[in-house]
Amino acid sequence: MTREPIPIPVQTFAMIVALIASTALAGSPQAPPPETKDAKSEKGGGPDAEEIHRRDAEQVVRAIEVEVLSGDEWLKVQRIEKPLLFYGDSTRENDRGSVWGWGEKGRPVALLELFQNVNDRARWVYTICNTSGKKVRARRGGALWWQDNESASELKDIPGAGAPGTEALQRQRQLKQLAQKFTGHEFWDPNNSRYELRRLERALYSYRDEAGGVLEGGLFTLANGTNPEIMLFIEARADPKADAKAAFQYTVGRLSHAELHLEYEGKEVFKSPRGDRLSGPNKPYWLGLFDTTLDAKLQKN
Repeated sequence: MTREPIPIPVQTFAMIVALIASTALAGSPQAPPPETKDAKSEKGGGPDAEEIHRRDAEQVVRAIEVEVLSGDEWLKVQRIEKPLLFYGDSTRENDRGSVWGWGEKGRPVALLELFQNVNDRARWVYTICNTSGKKVRARRGGALWWQDNESASELKDIPGAGAPGTEALQRQRQLKQLAQKFTGHEFWDPNNSRYELRRLERALYSYRDEAGGVLEGGLFTLANGTNPEIMLFIEARADPKADAKAAFQYTVGRLSHAELHLEYEGKEVFKSPRGDRLSGPNKPYWLGLFDTTLDAKLQKN
């Protein structure tokens, strides 16, 4: 015996379909909400985290005011707005590294390196170096921090370098070609091991100060990977008060605690002992620590 199908009203049918659909959705896993920039930053990944770390470094640097002695007067030196280098050094467990300079024109009068150890986020490690050829000091948070010190950076002629070109672009090419003839190495832990340093191809900073005798200048670095160790200044110079011909000269700064050696065309032209024999708050080279907790209080005041 057959039975007639029981008619289902349209409204009732629609309700049944909706109920089945909602039940299926409830039983399936839900997609996570989109990740916000803040969430990415908290996880420590991506460019947002890097930018935060860079801003943190800049806040530390902002508290430092460098002064140079000109005659009998101490003059405040403007900080170069952008950092000269960002780097990390996984071989020595350092990261968040940056290099900063002070100087409105001509060669920077001071360089500061700032980085952290990957296992210690409570402190910044800094090294600061007087590269002015003059007497320099610095304040931090308004108080004297880096005491008066005489620069150890001494200009020397580059042997056989030839004469600087008459045009700026030509001189810039010459600076780069001369930089390629410098090599360096260092001795550092463990076991006073020897490390060959790598010269970064591009100048970290280019400058000029014709009134001060600098026709063209470039700051190059010899690094452990990208970690700056020897800071090499090469300059095309001409004394504006004399008739002497223009010539290429170089001078050196350090941002490393290692024993340093620099060669030009295979001949050693600079060497310096480990930084612990040179470092101090009244010396042209100084390595120390900033406590990030104290820095936060300093920035609020």
